[in-house]
Amino acid sequence: MIRKLPRIVAAIFALAFGAIATILIAAHWQIRQVEPPLPTAQAIELALAEEDAAAAISYINTATQSGPFGTLGHVGVLIEWRDGSAAFLIDTGMPPAQAIAFGAPLEQLLDAGPTRTFGAIDMQMGEAVQSIGAIAFTHLHSDHTDGVGGICAAQATPATVFQTDLQRHLQNFGTRPGEANIAGAACARALLGTDLVKPIGGFPGVVAIAAGGHTPGSTLYATRFNGKIWIFAGDITNDMQSLHDNVDKPWAYTTFVVPENLSRQAELRLWLESLDQLENFEVLVAHDIGAWQRSEIPVWQATGASVPRHSPGRSYQVVFTLAVGALTLD
Repeated sequence: MIRKLPRIVAAIFALAFGAIATILIAAHWQIRQVEPPLPTAQAIELALAEEDAAAAISYINTATQSGPFGTLGHVGVLIEWRDGSAAFLIDTGMPPAQAIAFGAPLEQLLDAGPTRTFGAIDMQMGEAVQSIGAIAFTHLHSDHTDGVGGICAAQATPATVFQTDLQRHLQNFGTRPGEANIAGAACARALLGTDLVKPIGGFPGVVAIAAGGHTPGSTLYATRFNGKIWIFAGDITNDMQSLHDNVDKPWAYTTFVVPENLSRQAELRLWLESLDQLENFEVLVAHDIGAWQRSEIPVWQATGASVPRHSPGRSYQVVFTLAVGALTLD
């Protein structure tokens, strides 16, 4: 039996390697099939013809973590209307326990500081959480979806989760936990239409654009505010500088951690940068808290008076350094 032990161990490792390889290959094949057409700037402008339909846009930061990579934020974006109708929330961030667990690898691998939490969105908003009528996600990784259960549970009339068909039905090992978060929440679900620039029923002045690239269901959202069209681009890049410079995330990350369609990501970066260069467009990616702080989008305030924050800061890409190479945190 002792003589057979090395063979048994080798067989176990071979089976484990084979299973992991199968999962990765399937995920890479899947994401390479997702390349929906992208609209022109004129098509987005036409879909958002009504000037400044949104009365207010603000962001709610659920956690930050600082270290040699700068400061990473986990935000939800709240869009509100002048007539007081239901608000629209993009991404739900993370409650404290999940945020701390999410940040633990950075502490261990990069000597980052502890995660600083500010409370789940439903806790920060208190009774105002009742105003949220719709929730949407840039993609279904857990750092964007962990807060959905608490929001839906806190509401007397739970919001509706809107998704593209791709986001609802195409999953991989990285997005299944997020899909489980939504499936386990009390909120109803609705599919968006097949338009290239997808209107969202009941929420005039907000549109969705299927993107792919980062995950099969990656989705961008656009709306008019302060005379500009704002594009909320999720994790197409992790910082605005990488968008401007058209820089891929590290190879090991896009190969082993989050299988990305690299050619599609490059196409999306170039397209988003071309929009960002237009005078009436502004692009923001999800985790670049410095870019959010420098933007015209204010921090949400419980009083309803959102106060702009123009803190100095820089854009950073969050990087893991592992034996296989540098991995950028999703």
